[in-house]
Amino acid sequence: MNCPKCGNVVAVRRNRCEFCGKDLTIVRKTDRLSNSYYNRGLEKAKVRDLTGAIIMLKKSLEMNKRNTNARNLLGLVFFEMGETVAALSEWVISKHFQAKDNDADVYIGAVQANPTKLDSMNQAIKKYNIALDSAKQGSDDLAIIQLKKVINLNPHFIRALQLLALIYMKNNEFERARRCLAKANKIDLANTTTLRYLSELNQLVSGGETTSAPYWSDGEVNSGPLGKPLSPISSYKEEKPNVWLFINLILGVVIGVSVLFFLIVPTVKKNAQSEYLQKQRDFDSEQLVYRTKLTSSEKEVEDLKAKLAEKQKELDSIDIPEYDKTMYDSILSAVYRYIELDSTNNLTPENSIEVADLLSKVDPSKMENQDAVKLYEMVKQKVSPIAAKEVSQQGKTAFNNKEYEKALTLLTQAYSYGDPDDNTLYYLGKTQQELDQYEEAKTYYNQLLTDFPNSSLAKYAKQRLNDLQ
Repeated sequence: MNCPKCGNVVAVRRNRCEFCGKDLTIVRKTDRLSNSYYNRGLEKAKVRDLTGAIIMLKKSLEMNKRNTNARNLLGLVFFEMGETVAALSEWVISKHFQAKDNDADVYIGAVQANPTKLDSMNQAIKKYNIALDSAKQGSDDLAIIQLKKVINLNPHFIRALQLLALIYMKNNEFERARRCLAKANKIDLANTTTLRYLSELNQLVSGGETTSAPYWSDGEVNSGPLGKPLSPISSYKEEKPNVWLFINLILGVVIGVSVLFFLIVPTVKKNAQSEYLQKQRDFDSEQLVYRTKLTSSEKEVEDLKAKLAEKQKELDSIDIPEYDKTMYDSILSAVYRYIELDSTNNLTPENSIEVADLLSKVDPSKMENQDAVKLYEMVKQKVSPIAAKEVSQQGKTAFNNKEYEKALTLLTQAYSYGDPDDNTLYYLGKTQQELDQYEEAKTYYNQLLTDFPNSSLAKYAKQRLNDLQ
């Protein structure tokens, strides 16, 4: 490891720097803790406990912000959860701490190599924001349409799946909500928001069902003797045939058939006809109810189609600014170039102009993610003053050589880098005055007097303003 005080390489088993004498006991302990948290985060990421992995990796970075392995893994976890900008931020910071032999180069290159996918992820973020606003305003149908598009663009966007499930739960569409939460749970097994929604969904479903204890009927067992005692059997005696018994049997059969034919069959037939007519009436009644429901359903469908068409018109009327796919490429290129120059101590005024020109192509007002804006501001603060001073000096030289058009171009370029100094404003005014553009010259002189009232050039600016009156 390198000594944090003098920067020299210290042997692994040494707890004190051999060059400056600094005690490295605490530093080594924090490194071990950082690596321990990184290993825990890696184990959780392997079993798709992404939320737990994020907690462990952030603790690892709290112990050692230069742990590039933990930072790269944190970026991968963010990317798996659909948080593309957060992932890129972690990889860029990792590249800043370790310029060479860093896996972050591979990850950033993979994202830059597929502009279409990056564009779809950016569109997913925009549509998610629109859906969130619609949900807050109570437009659940519009929010559901947008969220379905978001999930098609980025199936791993956990926040979109959770919001869609929440809207389904609000509208009592519990099965759809469960499917959305199941998809989110497959991506991140221990996401607290997903688990909370699942718990609330289970409570809603169980609260809507009425359960009762199973009914058990008690069987009765006849008590008493199993039967009469056996009587003794008498001696066998063959009985004589009984003719009257046979005649009575025949008469019984005839009478039974007659009763069946003349009494029971007509009654059964009449009952069957009555039952058939009753079923026919019930069927006609059910058919009438079904037709009534069908007519009502068709009317509801027409109303829903009209509402859907109205919502679609509202959706089409929403003005979504066109996405400039080169914007993120420019900022990534600028940050990458800055890190490359800074790490090799080649951040000269001439090289800083190259980075400043890349930053000038970025409009921070169009960037929706605050992490990307912070990266832009950080690099701009480091590079723009150096580049502006160098270009302003070139413009001043061109003015002294009476190359006024060239001087105007260079000074305007320096002005565009932001926070122009008094020299830039003064020579911009002089150049505009030489080119007979007096109103523009007055503007720059007045800005110099407003921003730099104590400058040594202020009195010259006042004199020139008086000459232009």
